[in-house]
Amino acid sequence: MRVLIVSDNHGEEGIVQSALDHNGGDLNIHLGDSEFTYENEELKDFNTVRGNVDNDSRFPVESYDEDTNLFLTHGHLYNIKPDREVLSERALEFKAKYALYGHSHIALAENINGVYCINPGSISKPKGEWEASYCVLDTADDRVEFYNREHEKFEEVNLLEL
Repeated sequence: MRVLIVSDNHGEEGIVQSALDHNGGDLNIHLGDSEFTYENEELKDFNTVRGNVDNDSRFPVESYDEDTNLFLTHGHLYNIKPDREVLSERALEFKAKYALYGHSHIALAENINGVYCINPGSISKPKGEWEASYCVLDTADDRVEFYNREHEKFEEVNLLEL
């Protein structure tokens, strides 16, 4: 399954829709800090969780998709900045294979305790060495492709090699 993963656009309009238009998946996920309301048109095709600066309480703080084995959260409740141990432990409670999170604005894919922890980075305000980004996860072959705002692939990670 192809999964589009976007996070942390911080109120910027148009960029989430642009990612969907260029790299939409079988499942599309927004990991919070959109700063949009729950009924915002740009989020209508996304499974979304609430970030620490999202004010609309209708967004769930976490979610688990049993069909794809994905655990979704923004990350601020799991202390993800120093490490992803707490995040992977929470994902393991669901027996999740993947833990998708945002919050740090740093694109990253790693294996923590057998859970693939994936951060698409921030599509609007990146931190770290990479540019503004989002990613696409292919669950059939456990690959993650990272894209910039111009929808150019600039990194590919084989999760099985982590």
